[in-house]
Amino acid sequence: MPIISPRALRTRQKMYAATEFILSTEGYAAWNEEYLCQRCDCTRGALRYQFPLGRYDLLPSFVETVIAQDARMVASMGDLTPVERMYLFLLSMRNRPPSPATLAILEISMAARGDAKLLSRIEPIMESANARVLGMAAGETDPEMLALRCLLHGVSMYSFNKDFTPEGLNQLLNWLLIFLPVPPTVRARAGDMLNARQHAS
Repeated sequence: MPIISPRALRTRQKMYAATEFILSTEGYAAWNEEYLCQRCDCTRGALRYQFPLGRYDLLPSFVETVIAQDARMVASMGDLTPVERMYLFLLSMRNRPPSPATLAILEISMAARGDAKLLSRIEPIMESANARVLGMAAGETDPEMLALRCLLHGVSMYSFNKDFTPEGLNQLLNWLLIFLPVPPTVRARAGDMLNARQHAS
């Protein structure tokens, strides 16, 4: 892997931040190289120097960076089972909705369904997230884990709704979690997960 200079790294981080902002607030259709360069105050040459294929290099790199950060955040919580991880994410979302980075990744994932080249570059990274962040093995069939994964995805997708509010999400999750078999030891660590997510942002 080539060594990136501190200046180039700062530029790359600005590109990631601009990408996250555009995708999470305006959607995938709003992202283009000109707009990105305008938001991060860099040239098209700087973009292509770091990401020769434009979006087909930048977006997979962005996704990998976010997933790696989430994996480190979960690892900081200690040894957790996949079920515990997913319950902790749901519990923490009562007070901290899905992050802009998560929304940006969802935008990329949905856009890739209509772009075979982009899909081929992000799919392996996205599939690795289940193991790296949630601790789920490939081909998992346990009903509880699959249900919790669907709930996490649904909560994140709900964040795109026009009527979405953090307060509404809080009420929704409080109602939902009453009916779920959340282990008391997991409930007791909800604050730890909330702090870890805040520090990771």
